[in-house]
Amino acid sequence: MDYLRNPKILGSFLIGFALVGGTYTLTNFGEPRLAPPAPGAAMVEAAPVRTPIPIKDSDGDGVGDWRDQFITTPAITIDEDAISNYVPPTTLTGRLGVSLVEDMLRVKIGGPVAKTTEQILQENVAEIRSTAITDDIYDIRDIRLGVDTSNDAIRTYGNALAEIVFRYNVHGLEGELDLLFNQVTSQGAVDNTRNLRALASMYKNYRDATLALVVPPQFARPHLDLINVYNALYLNIASMAEAEVDPLASLVRLRRYEEDVQGLGLALANIYDALRPHSAVFVAGDPVIALMGIELEGL
Repeated sequence: MDYLRNPKILGSFLIGFALVGGTYTLTNFGEPRLAPPAPGAAMVEAAPVRTPIPIKDSDGDGVGDWRDQFITTPAITIDEDAISNYVPPTTLTGRLGVSLVEDMLRVKIGGPVAKTTEQILQENVAEIRSTAITDDIYDIRDIRLGVDTSNDAIRTYGNALAEIVFRYNVHGLEGELDLLFNQVTSQGAVDNTRNLRALASMYKNYRDATLALVVPPQFARPHLDLINVYNALYLNIASMAEAEVDPLASLVRLRRYEEDVQGLGLALANIYDALRPHSAVFVAGDPVIALMGIELEGL
């Protein structure tokens, strides 16, 4: 095999192979590659053009007659009017349900780039806290701020605050939490719902009547605190009364209720502290004395 290592011999061999191959190609160029069919051989004809047969749907249900024979259950009918008349839920419970379903669908669609289930739950809980327990806060623009700082104006104001409590107080009812517990644990607790609504109305009346008072300027701050606490308690208890309709909102309000009850005690204490330096203007039998126990001078 040493002769193949000689470049002259190897070059002559390659040139000779190329000449032979080229001659064969030129000789057969243009000749048909397949032999003509032998006489009498079978020939395959082109397939005829197919014309689709229209599908009949005699009952107009979107399913062809030929398929109706194999269907044993009634066809599903979509009520387009019901779809067009859809009203999004207004309750906190309903809104959260829709939000969770939408977020879960996004997780399925987004795959690994989507948020995790834990992130979705945390965001929805944060949304609940921010929307369900945020109340409108009354400020100085919402009250009737007077200019009279006289003793008569102070006495009138203090007694008016007390008279509001006596006038709208609802007697003979259990506490809010007892009523709520009975409502949730009892079947058809109509009376409990009615009583909760009565208590909610009581705080609403406290709020509205206190807003209508003319306030001496030195009592503006404790007066506003009292109004906002009345409003918070009204909203809390009104939500408790709707526990069967919107349980989630009731639960969120219930968590805040204890703080608002403490807030009521602080607001009344602030009113007491603001009125006590003016105890000399009050007389025995004044409503504010019965409500707050302000000590009269000389007694």
